[in-house]
Amino acid sequence: MNHSFLISKFNSYNHAEAERRASTMLSDFQRMYFAQYYANPFPLRKSAVLILLFVRDGRLKTIMIERTDVGVHAGQVSFPGGKAEPADSDSIDTALRETVEEIGIVVGRSDVVGELPSVKVPVSKFEISPVVAFVEEVGDIVRSENEVKRVLEVDLEDLKASFSTRPVTVAGKQYEVPSYVCGSSVVWGASAMILAELFAVVGEL
Repeated sequence: MNHSFLISKFNSYNHAEAERRASTMLSDFQRMYFAQYYANPFPLRKSAVLILLFVRDGRLKTIMIERTDVGVHAGQVSFPGGKAEPADSDSIDTALRETVEEIGIVVGRSDVVGELPSVKVPVSKFEISPVVAFVEEVGDIVRSENEVKRVLEVDLEDLKASFSTRPVTVAGKQYEVPSYVCGSSVVWGASAMILAELFAVVGEL
């Protein structure tokens, strides 16, 4: 697995199948909010996340974060990223800037291998653009204590193998959700949708 291989994967990526795959990853909780959104659409704020890929000990890995216990996504495991700022020229700028702010890792535009289709999240009023990059070496991690509780190095083959439908509790109500397991945490919602699409692009790990 290397930079050129991943670029070739994105060059042959069939975007037409992405919407169908995304629909299979929606939980009843998400479908409820999507129904409300499409019945009465409202503006979604632009945001971006970075899927930073690298190889360690012969296995493809990425960095995920557990967010602090504040905000609409409190305690969730996700990719580093956040909302777009006026100075950002595009979603790549947003993803790279937010990654530096949250975990201190500097990634260049030349490290970017592609982008996945954006994911709408009506419950938090964001539209997320996933940016994918590959680096030979991950730099030093400097965690933002205000935003990030833990930084997780994740083996993607193990993460992919953990896929199942699991119960999660949201606002006191339990839902069965398509999800992955990252350590002791369940990854679901937008992050799970992004992961499923990443696996579809990369193929066998």
